[in-house]
Amino acid sequence: MPTLVVGPNWVGDMIMAQSLVAFLKSKRPEDPIHMLAPRWSLDVARRMPEVDQAIELPFNHGELQLKKRWAFARTLRYSKYHRAFVLPNSLKSALIPVMAGIPRRIGWRGEYRYKLLTDLRVLHETRFPRMIDRYMALGFPANLALSANQLPEAPPIPRLAVDQASQAALIKTHGLETNRLVGLCPGAEFGPAKQWPLDRFADLAKRLVDEGYQVLLLGSPNDAEDVALIMDQVPESKRSEFVNLTGQTSIPEVVDLIGLTQAVVTHDSGLMHVAAATGRPLVALYGPSSPVHTPPLSEAAVTLTHPVPCHPCFERECPLKHQACLSELSVDEVFVALSNQMNRLV
Repeated sequence: MPTLVVGPNWVGDMIMAQSLVAFLKSKRPEDPIHMLAPRWSLDVARRMPEVDQAIELPFNHGELQLKKRWAFARTLRYSKYHRAFVLPNSLKSALIPVMAGIPRRIGWRGEYRYKLLTDLRVLHETRFPRMIDRYMALGFPANLALSANQLPEAPPIPRLAVDQASQAALIKTHGLETNRLVGLCPGAEFGPAKQWPLDRFADLAKRLVDEGYQVLLLGSPNDAEDVALIMDQVPESKRSEFVNLTGQTSIPEVVDLIGLTQAVVTHDSGLMHVAAATGRPLVALYGPSSPVHTPPLSEAAVTLTHPVPCHPCFERECPLKHQACLSELSVDEVFVALSNQMNRLV
């Protein structure tokens, strides 16, 4: 019988959720796994080999629309799910499995949904510091998952599939030279406290070109202005070595593009998790967030932050106005770490 997984709303969280999905599939490979999520994170699930069917949640963020949810949930009844894993902690995320008549509904306590889940877990955050372990714990009975270090099995490392035909088309369309391609992801959707100064990114990019690399710039449409500021600092003579696809790609295309790079530099972001899940050498820059909570899940990743007493603060803007955890990271430090990562491929 099929299992429904109500997936997270964000790209990075969805990638971390793959560990639970892979674990469930390994235990019952004959049971289909269906992933229900918004379009922007569902595109990631489509690249998970363990997901048999991706179902788009047809509601905008924040919309309740009870009548439409009821009608949508009724369409899911035909799949006769025997259980649902509800990964977001919101009330809305638990409504559809109830309305669809799914008998077992498993998730963490959150937002007034005590009676909506049949297997309600109480999260002690200190026992599960990593998000990936919180998802993984839901795959075990509650008495076997009291803390991350007591999980009967370690979470599988997330791995996204790449589409080689898509990669070939992207190489041809954008003139990519994959033997010297380095990806830079300078955006910071969370807030400015999470962003390495743009002039540092520009200096790093120019140095990479001087060393013979082709630079691929990636991000969402919200990052386009920041990337334009970076490009303004690049001499005209060097711009032919840049491929700026910021805001011009779908999530599946980003997966394929990152999979073509020699290495990637990014903040703690959804694209960091994409790079980790494609196995690319990675340098992840951490500002107010913590690699203890949401680390890049890859042996080919290294994290950098400048040690300060206030780190991590998890604030969108630096309360002390100095952003020293990132602003004190030099271009030299990042370039050396990046070079070391690329040497792993030699």
